[in-house]
Amino acid sequence: MSATEDPIFDVLIVGAGLSGLCAAKRIQDKCCSQMSFKLLEKSPTTVGGQLDGCQSRWITSNHFHAIELCRELGCEMCELAQMTESSQGGVEARALRDVDPWQGMIFGPLAKIETDRLMTEIDSLSSTRFIIDDPLNMDVFLERKLLLDESKDFFRFLIKISCGFHPNELSVTDWFKFCRSMSSVRNVYEILKVNGTHMVPLEGWASLVGKLVQVVGEENIVLGCKVTRLELSAEEENSFVLVTDENGCIWKGRAVICAIPCDDLRRIDFAPSRPTFFRQPNSNANITHVSNFKVYYESSIWKDHVFSGSIFLPAYRILCFERRTGLLEGSFFHMENVTEHEARHAILHILSLTLKCHSLLNAVKFEAERQALPFYFEVPPSFNRRVIFASSNASCWYRGFINGSVQGGVKAAVLALLEVRPQTINFKDVTDMQCIHFKYFQRSSGLERFWYSLNLSSVSRFVAVAATVAATFSMLIGFTKNVAGINEFETE
Repeated sequence: MSATEDPIFDVLIVGAGLSGLCAAKRIQDKCCSQMSFKLLEKSPTTVGGQLDGCQSRWITSNHFHAIELCRELGCEMCELAQMTESSQGGVEARALRDVDPWQGMIFGPLAKIETDRLMTEIDSLSSTRFIIDDPLNMDVFLERKLLLDESKDFFRFLIKISCGFHPNELSVTDWFKFCRSMSSVRNVYEILKVNGTHMVPLEGWASLVGKLVQVVGEENIVLGCKVTRLELSAEEENSFVLVTDENGCIWKGRAVICAIPCDDLRRIDFAPSRPTFFRQPNSNANITHVSNFKVYYESSIWKDHVFSGSIFLPAYRILCFERRTGLLEGSFFHMENVTEHEARHAILHILSLTLKCHSLLNAVKFEAERQALPFYFEVPPSFNRRVIFASSNASCWYRGFINGSVQGGVKAAVLALLEVRPQTINFKDVTDMQCIHFKYFQRSSGLERFWYSLNLSSVSRFVAVAATVAATFSMLIGFTKNVAGINEFETE
C-alpha cells in the first residue's frame, strides 16, 4: 500500500487483545456503520492477547464492567466453587484450607493487622480529590509505616507484581496515582487470594473473545500486522496519523488507540518526537518475569489431601490455586536468567513443602509459560489527542485483570469518539469515563480514618521514646536523691 492510495480510517486500533476488541465494540455500538475502523494485530493467527495467565483467570462480583460485557454478549458466568463441585462431586464434604502470607509466623496476626491497616490508609489517600505531593521514596514510606519485615515483604511483592516497579523506584505520589488510576490495593489482594465466589465464563474466556470478534467483524481485523512507527501528518486542518507496520504497509487514521503491552509500545517509533513517558523497571529488583504453570498429579498418592483453596506466599513469590482434583495452577515470579528447569524445581519444592506432600516432587505432568512482567505507566493522549492509550497491560494486570482491560478499552473508545465523532458521546459516557477510576474505592468512615491513622511502627517508636524519657527521668530523680542524701550527710 502507498500513503497516497490508502483510505483514511476514523479510528485505527493497535492490538486486538481484549482491550482493543472492547474499544472496537464500544465504537461500533455508538456509531454502527457510520465510522470506519481497523484492528491491527501482530499475531498472525489469533486475537485476544494474553488470556492464559495470572491476568485472566477470574473476576469478582464487583467487577461490573466485565460482568456487564459478559451479560451483553450472552456469556454465562459461574463461580469457581461450582466448577469444583461439578468436577469433584461435592466440594462441601472436603476440608477447605487456604495458605495465606501470615500462616506459620510468630508475629503472623500482628503482620496481618498492620498490613490490613496500611491497605486501608493507601485506599483512602488514593481516592482523595488531590493526590498529596510526596517525593518520599516508597520503600522508605513502608519502613516508616510498618514494623514487621513480613508486612514489608508483602507490600514490596504486591507493588512489584502490580506495577512492575520495585518500591525504591517509586515516590509515594507515583504509587498513590497508580492506585488511583487502577483500583484499590485491597481489591488486588482479594483477587489474588482467590476464593470460591470468583467467577469465570462457563465456556472460558476464549468464548468471550470469539463473541467479541463476531460483534466487531472479522473483516475489521488485520492479522500479522506488527506496528513499528506512528507519525503525525504535517497537515494542520485535516491532520491524521500514519501507522506503519514491519512489512512497510501504511495505514491512515484520524485517531489511533494503542491497546498493546508496554514492552511492545516501547518498540514503536513515535514521530515527530518520541514520547518521554516510558521508564523501564530496574532489573536488579529481583523480579522481571512470571511463569504461569500447571501441575498435574495423581491424587491417589496424595495421602493428606485437604487443600482446596489458594496459596499466596510473597516470600516465595508464588500464587497458586487448585483448579480441580489432580490439577494445580499458579504463577511464579522470578528473574529473567532463571531457566525453565530451575523454575520447575523451585515451584515443585515450594508446593511440596507448603502442602506437606512429597508426591508433588514427582508430578505426572508440568507445564509452564513464561512472559515478561508488565510495568505501569500513565499518560495523557498525545499528538493533539490523535493517539490514545488504552490499558496497555497496566490495568489488565492490576484492576481486576480482565475487568481492567474492558475498562481501558471503553475509556479509550470514548476519548477517540470525542475527537472524531463528538456528537455520539453523551454526558453519561463522559462522567462514566471520568469516574471509572473511583468505582472500586469504598468511602471511608470516621472509624476507618482513625484506624489508618495508627500503626505499629509509630506505636513502637512512641514506646521507645517514652521508655527513654522515663528512664532518663528516673535516672535524674535517682541522681537528685543521691545528691540530696550526700548533702544531708555532710550537714550532719
